[in-house]
Amino acid sequence: MDDLHFRLARAGEGPRLRPLWQECFGDTQDFWEVYETFAFSPGQVELGFWEEILCSMMTLLPGTLWTKTGTAKKAACIYGLATLPRYQGQGAATALLKRAVKRLKDGELDCVAVVPDTPELYPFYAKALGAETAFYIRFARKERQDLPSVSTFPRPIGAEGYADLRQRALAGRNFMDWRGRLLEFQRRISQGEDGGMFSFPQAPQCCAAAEIDEAGHLQVRELLGPEEDLEGCLAGLMDALGCKRAQVRLPPWSKALGGEKEPFAMAAGLPVPAGEEWYLGFDFA
Repeated sequence: MDDLHFRLARAGEGPRLRPLWQECFGDTQDFWEVYETFAFSPGQVELGFWEEILCSMMTLLPGTLWTKTGTAKKAACIYGLATLPRYQGQGAATALLKRAVKRLKDGELDCVAVVPDTPELYPFYAKALGAETAFYIRFARKERQDLPSVSTFPRPIGAEGYADLRQRALAGRNFMDWRGRLLEFQRRISQGEDGGMFSFPQAPQCCAAAEIDEAGHLQVRELLGPEEDLEGCLAGLMDALGCKRAQVRLPPWSKALGGEKEPFAMAAGLPVPAGEEWYLGFDFA
């Protein structure tokens, strides 16, 4: 641990991070270029070094946590927490998380969210961050044949237009509001998987982000809008993208497509009132 030290990333330092990211996550060069363009920001990327070797990193994606009473909280989501395998077990990840906790203590942030990759990581983040489960999703699986024969056809939409639809759909709820470069980051991720962000002219309050996985199934990262419109919108997405099977993530309060409510992310810095369910939406994966 004595040989570890930490600092913020510097402007123009994105290319230096590529080998670490590639070894830890295996993402393509195309994905890295999208990350570097839309998610990398020197003040939001923490780096760990073993002597002079870059061995760990963590990105904080900035957002606004809106409460159901309309109060805005300064928030960020931990993203891309990674340590090179040969340096794991030395405390680097925990030290990076403590730097996020310091931002809470210093008042820079009101809330830090994190999406555990596996259920086994929930206790780790609870200890390292003081986090508790706060964000939930409803996860549904659907076959095209089980949806209405008449579909609501989607239309591609830009990140700014999507942000406005998303905020209107989630008003009055506890949710994370993503804007600007980060929504463009998600849009480019989805486009790279033959999808994108969509509106629905026949259901003007609805929006969705979706992509196609390696098996040819539709992965809907988010589907929002009035309950009575969601089946038709999903059918339209499946028709437009040529998929017969879909896996859909919805806010936990949505019941239109059935499915099961699941924990999705944890939060530190703000207490979670008993019985409340917060909605994060994207995990930018």
